[in-house]
This record gives sequence, structure tokens and C-alpha cells, in this order.
Amino acid sequence: MAVTEETLKRAAELKAAIDALLAQLTRKLTKGWAVAWDRLEAAFALAVAELLAANDGRWPSRRQVNESKRLSDALGAAAAEHDTLVDLLRTAGTAAAAKAASLSGKAQAGLISSQLPPGHGRAFVKFSDEALAAITRRTGQQITSLSRPLSAEATAAMKRELIRGIEAGEHPETVARAMVRRVEGEFAGGLTRALVISRTELLDSYRSAAMASQLANRDVLRGWMWLSELSRRTCSSCWVMHGTEHPLDEPGPDDHPNGRCSRTPITRSWKDLGINIPEPPSIIPNGRATFDALPQADRLAIMGPGRLDALDRGQIRWSDLSTQRDNPGWRTSRTTTPLRDLVRS
Repeated sequence: MAVTEETLKRAAELKAAIDALLAQLTRKLTKGWAVAWDRLEAAFALAVAELLAANDGRWPSRRQVNESKRLSDALGAAAAEHDTLVDLLRTAGTAAAAKAASLSGKAQAGLISSQLPPGHGRAFVKFSDEALAAITRRTGQQITSLSRPLSAEATAAMKRELIRGIEAGEHPETVARAMVRRVEGEFAGGLTRALVISRTELLDSYRSAAMASQLANRDVLRGWMWLSELSRRTCSSCWVMHGTEHPLDEPGPDDHPNGRCSRTPITRSWKDLGINIPEPPSIIPNGRATFDALPQADRLAIMGPGRLDALDRGQIRWSDLSTQRDNPGWRTSRTTTPLRDLVRS
């Protein structure tokens, strides 16, 4: 293989396009949750104020909370809003993931061509509509499965906050405002989950499409390479996995939820492809060398003091910083090894 400047440029352009899709989806979901809460806030404020007034300013009992019709109506409205927002997550998330898969599948031919000498291109197998449909269908099913409990969980959490109350001694109006803020926090908690679900599934569809397109061109490829951003906000595990080579039929990169890593195809050697031209070395940045050259403040921000000290002292290996974890109901993923496990080893 000969990963070139053109390869890295094309990989960066694809990543930028995927990041733009993620940003657009994030804005859409965030706006949906904010608008929904704007419709609910007054109803909850009125319900809480009514409960306090009926109890001489003291926080009501569990029974009074449970028996409040106004509060029950507010919770019902919140549940209905959440159901609508979950539908938004499913439709917008699936559509964005389908777009990501299409962009990724079509980009692979350019990534492959960039590793071959001029004039030695080939007719690459196109990313099929059938493969795109299968990936989109799987993504929609996964988003539906993961988002199903969101509405019920949020409603239960809001009710728990209302029942829990606040310690005595504060003015009733202060208590009411605080309770509404806490209910808002529980309502918005669904947004946090929705963003993780949508981001992770979009990125997985992007990687699945890359894998499908690469498998269709296996006659010219020998595998794929894990590419990480190599920035201050990239975790230790992804730094370690950067530049590692994997078989074509291995899914991935299986980084953590919200992970931003990508897979780039790597061609067979020019000699193996029958190209009798000296092949230049690849220019893929070395993860460890790049990390070691960073300012100390950045190295600390990425690793944390415990891991960095153990690494610098030679007590652990670079590869020890990444661990594969099983995640029931989702998939295996690579995450940063907990410090306690590094110390134990």
C-alpha cells in the first residue's frame, strides 16, 4: 500500500461531510427538545405552584402528588411530547444515517485510487443500492430498539423528582422554580440519550458502508486501517488504535459510543497488483510519535496523570491503553483501559 497525501485529503473530506451531517442532526434534535419543553414549562410551573398552595407552602406528600390532576395532565403532556421526539429521532436519525452510508460507500473508490500510481486506476465495483438499503434498514431497526424506552424512562424520572421534593426552609416560590428546573433536567435527559444513539448509529452506518464497498473491491485490497483524529479531544484508546491494520471482513472501527474514528482501505502492494514501479512509503502519521511530540499539557489532557506517568516510566506499553469491552444489547467496542486495571497488571 502507499497511503498518500491524496488519501489523507480524501479521508479528511469524507470525515468533514460526516461531521456536517452529525451537526445538522444534533441541531434538529436539540431544537425539538427545546421547543417541546417550552410548551410544557408553564403547565409544570402551574401544577407545582398549585400543590404548594394547597399544602400551605410545604412540599406535598407522595399521595398528594399522585392525586394532583393538574400534575397528572402535565406528565401526560410530557409523555406525549417525548413520544413525538422519539419519532423525530427515528426518522431524522435514520435519514441522516442513510446519507452517511451513501457518502461513505461512494468515497471508497477515490480512497483506493489515491493509493495507486497515475494511470493505473481500475474499474472499481460500485456501492450497490441493495447494500445501502440493507444498512439503512439495520440502522432504523437499531435506533427504534434503543429509543423505545426513552419516553417511559423520562416520564418516570420526572415523577420521581416531583415526589422527592426539596428540603424545608426555602420560600415556596423558590421551591417551585427549583422543582420545575429539575423536572426540565429529567425531560432533557432524553435528549442526551437520543444524541448518543443517533450519533453512534450514524457513524456505524458510515463504517458499515465503507466495509461493504471495500469487500466488493477485495481483489485490490489487503485490509483496512484504523484512522483517528489525533487531537487533544481524542481518547487514549483511539490514539493507540490509530494506524493499526485489520482484515477486510473485520467490522469496525469498533470504538466507543460517540467515537469519531474511521476505516480507510489499504491496497495490496504495487508488486502484488502487477505494477512494476517502485512503491513509495506510506505517509500515515505514527500515533505514538505524534503523541510524544505534543505539549505536556495536551498529553496530560488525553491520558490523565496516572496513565501518562506509567507510560513515561515504562510501566505499561502503548497498546495496554486500549481495551476491548463487551456491551450487551449493542456491540463490542474499544475503550480506554481504566487506570485501576493498568495498575493491577
